[in-house]
Amino acid sequence: MNTKLKKCLLTIGLLCFATQVWAVKAKIRFLFPVISESVTDGFEDSTIKTSEFVLAFLMPLSQHTQLDLGYSYFNARIEDSSTSSEDYSGVFRAHLLELGAGYSGFELTRTISLVFESAVRIPVSGEGEVQGNQTTQEAIGISGMGYYFSSGVEYGKLEISLFYQRRDLSFDGLTVTRSGQSTDVALHSTEYGLAFGYTF
Repeated sequence: MNTKLKKCLLTIGLLCFATQVWAVKAKIRFLFPVISESVTDGFEDSTIKTSEFVLAFLMPLSQHTQLDLGYSYFNARIEDSSTSSEDYSGVFRAHLLELGAGYSGFELTRTISLVFESAVRIPVSGEGEVQGNQTTQEAIGISGMGYYFSSGVEYGKLEISLFYQRRDLSFDGLTVTRSGQSTDVALHSTEYGLAFGYTF
């Protein structure tokens, strides 16, 4: 399945979901990692900088339980350490489809409730570029999976949560060559942090 077709399917799916009668809410979520552990196949002791936000459409199943179909945008910049034998850098972007569920049935007060959420994220398209050894490569596809879990408090339309997430993303067509051996480029990361959400 090519990139354009994946993007079209994602867009159509989100629009169809949003126009259903029971899709009465949408949530935007910003993630701020506090602790992160990352391994990038092909890079040596790399440093990685990431950013991500999520937009989800909510489908109530009951008063306190809801399913969500969402979109996650992930961005990363990676560089070899200054002591690397060969210098590589990379820029990666991924568009992921999110399928998840949430529960908010534990009320602390009349206006504050505990919220629990979980989701899987499936990459549908992405872009990647690696520079090094006087060459530039571009990714021809993306594959992998992501997982997200959070718990926090909900006050009106605002939500603050502690989250854990795991990503395993492979960028097809990208390789790094060191000492005559090629390694496919892939990102593996585990993050803990704060998530801020707003429902509208």
